[in-house]
Order: sequence, then C-alpha cells, then structure tokens
Amino acid sequence: MQSYLYIIFSSLIIVTFFAHADENTILLDELKENDGWLLVESRPDSIMIYEKNIEGMKLKALRVEKIINFDYQHILNTVMDIGSYPKALKSSDLTSFIVGQKDNFIYAYNHIPVPFPFIDDRHYFFKIKKTSSNEIIWTLVSESEANSTYKFKRILDKNLGSVYMEYGAGIWKAQPITKEMSNVSYSLYMDSGGLITDYLNDLFSSQSVINLYKGVLSSSRKRGE
Repeated sequence: MQSYLYIIFSSLIIVTFFAHADENTILLDELKENDGWLLVESRPDSIMIYEKNIEGMKLKALRVEKIINFDYQHILNTVMDIGSYPKALKSSDLTSFIVGQKDNFIYAYNHIPVPFPFIDDRHYFFKIKKTSSNEIIWTLVSESEANSTYKFKRILDKNLGSVYMEYGAGIWKAQPITKEMSNVSYSLYMDSGGLITDYLNDLFSSQSVINLYKGVLSSSRKRGE
C-alpha cells in the first residue's frame, strides 16, 4: 500500500513539474511571435510599450522597446551579469546570484522585497542563456523543480515567508538598424502570484518592467563609456 501511494505521489510531482515547465516554454514561444502585439503607449522618453493577450493566461504579456545609439552588446552583457542586477537596477535590497549551470543555461535566484504592507516579498529561480549574438531568453523554474534540487531547496527554506513566482518567461532582443543604432526590445510575461488582483498585477508589472528596462539601458550605456 505504501509503495502504491509513493508511486501515485511521485507521478503527481512529475506531472506538476512538466506542466509548469511546458507552460513557461509555451510562454516563451508566444513572446517570440510578432503577431498579436498592440501598441498601448508611446512615451516621451521614446520607449514604446506593447501588450499581448496569451490564450489560457490571466495577465497580459508586455513588450518595451527603444532605438539606442550605443553598442547593444553592452545591454546583453548587463543582462547576463546576474550579480550586477542590484546595482544596474539601483535596488540595494534586491538579491541576485547564480546557483549553477546546466545545458548551456545559467541558473540563478532573485529575491524581490515588496515595500507595501500586507504584500509578501517575491522570489524565484530562473534559467537564462544567450541564444545568439543578439538574443537572450529566460524562463522561470517551477517550485516543484526547485524543491527537488537540494541546493535550491536550501535557499527556498530560508525564505519561507516569500511568495514563489511560478509562471514567467522573457526575451531580450537587439535588431541592428545601422552601424550605430539598434532597436532593443524586452518581451516578457510574469505572474507575481499570491493574493494580488489581476489589475494590480498588471499595474505593478507594467511599471516594474519600464523601470527595469530603463535601469538596464542606463547601466549598459555607462559600461560603454
């Protein structure tokens, strides 16, 4: 009887793991598709904001882009420099570090403090890699996968009061226009999880993405000076 229950329990873990993994892979594929993106704002700082509905997901995907006049490789280098995230994003409370590498992916951890009462901090593991000279992709690691890895689980156990973010993926992409200019876009879907309304989730996500994007561009420009 015990072995039978063990098999059922193990099967449920495997199914859950692959369900989350497949969902984030599907998200990544949706973000790569150029169809369905709608321009919602053209900002004074020349940043363009797009939204996209993804079937089966409760929130909207976001894309921010801007034409830059410096080497886009500095941006990709900033994104791949996990340890520099707190400095690049001007957030001393943010915790970011690499936990390992596998299949050409870097696995890393982020802990995000939330400065609002009654809202828990967020944290997650993610895997990221540079797929070409002008593109970087990442997806979140499911909580079940993280708990199945001893090193990851130790980190999770130290942050039991934080909400783990399960669903998310993103793409940084640079498209050269001239020798000096490129269009750099960041497309992503991120569900912050927990007890936050969809409206607030969308609102926080939109503002956070804009601030993140601006922070990466600013830090990357300084790298090239």
